[in-house]
Amino acid sequence: MTKIVIVSHSEDIANGTKVLLEQMAGDVSILIQGGVEGKIGTSYDHIQEMINDLDDDALCFYDIGSAEMNLDLAIEMYEGKYQVVKVDAPIVEGSFTAAVKLSVGGSIEEIVEELKRNFG
Repeated sequence: MTKIVIVSHSEDIANGTKVLLEQMAGDVSILIQGGVEGKIGTSYDHIQEMINDLDDDALCFYDIGSAEMNLDLAIEMYEGKYQVVKVDAPIVEGSFTAAVKLSVGGSIEEIVEELKRNFG
């Protein structure tokens, strides 16, 4: 099943979003990268490692600034066989919508289209 990837400057935001999504769509796998060494920030290396380790398709959500830049670069450099899609939607609301839709069998294309309609 398609995974949800969360990239945030804040470990707390990443963890909190994961907890919310798991409570609402427990069968959807949520991967997070939040903060750097207990501080605010993002790390291309950490994001790249997470993306390269994917074992399924993924919808990727981010918060601000370098989270988007590092995620873009990680996706661009990804040479795996899975579909990895960056989604331009609010990190909590967008990933929540995606997780619920995935849990009831929604496709990446359907979810991205809905998110564009709702947040685009």
